[in-house]
Amino acid sequence: MGDYCILQGNSRGAKSVFIVNEGTVTIGDHSRLSTDRVWVRFGGNLIIGSYTNINQGSEIRCDERIEIGSYNQISYRVKIWDTNTHTILEKVERRKIAEKYYPYFGYEENRPVTSAVSIGDDCWLGEDTAVLKGTKIGDGSVIGFRTTIAGQTIPSNSRVVQEIKLRISYYQKR
Repeated sequence: MGDYCILQGNSRGAKSVFIVNEGTVTIGDHSRLSTDRVWVRFGGNLIIGSYTNINQGSEIRCDERIEIGSYNQISYRVKIWDTNTHTILEKVERRKIAEKYYPYFGYEENRPVTSAVSIGDDCWLGEDTAVLKGTKIGDGSVIGFRTTIAGQTIPSNSRVVQEIKLRISYYQKR
């Protein structure tokens, strides 16, 4: 961890959870993480640059490699995952694991499907954004509110929003 980093919980007093199982975390200078959870496992490598801010409610799940550059603003409740988080097993195998590791449901013996995530420098990720496995976001890009990106390459200086079209029906009484 670099100089003058801040690791803090959320405004409700809850502590951040950092779990590192067989992996590494590198954080540059002057960064602040108010995440709910950072979970690195299966030899994953999480790299966060300098002067990056990750706000409350956000979660990072790293089973392979996540690189987050410097001078980034990452809003509230953002998910950054390079993993499916779970392997889909046949019923018999999943039951064996559930019984073997009870009460730790969802235990993974093998690394799920993964693909590295890269976020450049000077990016802004809006509230409730999800950056999922295989995504590469170029420098200076803005990812809008509630946008989900999976396995895409976003060029530098791009603006990406997820447009949600609402279908509104009007009913008249006869």
